[in-house]
Amino acid sequence: MKPFWGTDLTTDKKNETRNGREFLVQEPTLALASSLDDSAEQVLENINRANLPLFFIVLQGLCGLAALITVGGILRAMAEISIVQAYRNAPWLFWIGGICAVIWGILSVLERLKTKSVLDTDENACIMSRLKSVGESVYAELGVPAHAKDVDVLSFFYKVKDDTIKVKEIGMQIAPYFNLDCKAFADNEHLYLADHEGKYAFPLSAITAIRTVEKRIRIEGWNKEVSHNKGIYKPYKLRKDDWGCIHCKPYHIVEIQYNGETYGIYIPSYELPVFEQLTGRKAQP
Repeated sequence: MKPFWGTDLTTDKKNETRNGREFLVQEPTLALASSLDDSAEQVLENINRANLPLFFIVLQGLCGLAALITVGGILRAMAEISIVQAYRNAPWLFWIGGICAVIWGILSVLERLKTKSVLDTDENACIMSRLKSVGESVYAELGVPAHAKDVDVLSFFYKVKDDTIKVKEIGMQIAPYFNLDCKAFADNEHLYLADHEGKYAFPLSAITAIRTVEKRIRIEGWNKEVSHNKGIYKPYKLRKDDWGCIHCKPYHIVEIQYNGETYGIYIPSYELPVFEQLTGRKAQP
């Protein structure tokens, strides 16, 4: 199976091209694509300005980790001896833990103040508004209807071994799966997915099944305005960890037979109702 929007590293470890161009039917004009890139670059620059310098980010993380390890060690010791005796045995442990906790706290406050000073401004609001406007123009050019659904589709790096897909993490990834947001809609003949890079069309007649995979996965990012544990998402029992990653079980694969090959659109559990409605198929084990 070829995962749609998956990146195959089986024969080329440096491959950066995602699967799926076989289904690409339209791309935005060069002018709009360039305008979108410029807007996205401005947003990224602002986000970088809002962050602490790399040295302090690393220091904050190390101090937070050291404080947690120290507290854990103290709590384990207190199961056998009193806190007074624990301090007498290893006062340096208390001092190191306390100093690291204070440094982490100070840097966390500075981080929040710096973020607020950059992102809570009219300048940033203008930049975000422009990005949204250009994005809407791209979707309009691609013919995405107003009733299209906002959906998440999973993307990941992988290798194929013994006909089995093995998901891989590379570089500075904090989760195996990426959460890509796009628009989904359908007509009498096709299921469509559209993002700011183009519109993809999948013949409904080629969609053979929606398969359920009873496995917990970790996904980088949350794209919805509603919290992961509120509203329509609450029944899915999603969990967010300290890195902001979403833990989800199960996930689903929309299987497609096309030109003699099997493709799969990987989706998190909470997007199943949308894809069942648009494809007319029900999930199965």
